[in-house]
Amino acid sequence: MSVPPPVRLAVLAGGALVLGSAAALSLGGLREGDRPAPDRPTAAAAPSRPGAPPAGGMEARALGFRLLTVADPGEVLAGMDSLVRAAEQGDVEAQVSLGRIYLKGLPSVSKDAARARAWLLRAALSQHPSAAYFLGVMSQNGDGVTADPTEAARWFEIAARGGSPDAMFLLANAYRAGAGVPRNDRRAVELYESAGEREHPAALQALAMAYRYGELGLDPDEAESRRYTMEAEHAIQHRQAPP
Repeated sequence: MSVPPPVRLAVLAGGALVLGSAAALSLGGLREGDRPAPDRPTAAAAPSRPGAPPAGGMEARALGFRLLTVADPGEVLAGMDSLVRAAEQGDVEAQVSLGRIYLKGLPSVSKDAARARAWLLRAALSQHPSAAYFLGVMSQNGDGVTADPTEAARWFEIAARGGSPDAMFLLANAYRAGAGVPRNDRRAVELYESAGEREHPAALQALAMAYRYGELGLDPDEAESRRYTMEAEHAIQHRQAPP
């Protein structure tokens, strides 16, 4: 049987579909050396509303996503001020929101990988899956740190245990490629299936291709390939909750 060309997988990261190949990831918990530096990151010249309580919890999460779409600099900086105050009071969702914003960057808030990592590390102390996911992506891509597939896998493992389908998919890719973890096709299939149960389109696509070509230790099965293809097409119609 001829060997098919490498399958290009659609990686859902941060709400955007990106074509790519297998990624890298790993195991474990937050270590002493992962703790952020004590100097606190702050939003530059962010105006605050006197007496207004900072956004916290799911309100902070919603505000963080809203700021990614807002064009008005004053509104963005006011929102950043609210998030910073909540994050410094220990609100984990605010810490993740700040990490996400600094990782992406906005017209009125410069991208700052070091500051993003500092906030995400604070949130990761609470085992927040989104914080671990973004820390894994940063380690995988060498964004603000030296690229390290083993460290990326460690963070993705934490995020996957927390229920992140995006992390499950990337960790499956790592086990498939042996990147940062020992190659393990069975574990890759398990993770693709777990992500697929959460309607992750790329994971379902990976399973469809694996059954089509007999990859990952699976026997070729056209019926299963069609089933997973249909599930992927269905899942892609539904917006996934972003990490």
